[in-house]
Amino acid sequence: MYAIEFETTIDNGIVHIPEIYKNLQKSKKAKKQKSKKAKKQKSKKAKVIVMIDETTEEENQQQLIFDKFLKNSRKVENLTLFSRDELHER
Repeated sequence: MYAIEFETTIDNGIVHIPEIYKNLQKSKKAKKQKSKKAKKQKSKKAKVIVMIDETTEEENQQQLIFDKFLKNSRKVENLTLFSRDELHER
């Protein structure tokens, strides 16, 4: 058995397989692993692991904004760093 990984949607319990993987059962590797019983069947045996992203769209958007901020950060010359006490003086 060999593994592939892809992201897809699940609609009403149906896992949509990307077009590039729909012909996997016809591959040479899959044909080598056939048993006599499997030759009579048209389907292939597969192990499916479903991992659901638990983050919300808002959390994803916030992460994208933060990632963009980090990617575009700049080094500041002559930056003055204050101590904790200096920051909290009134």
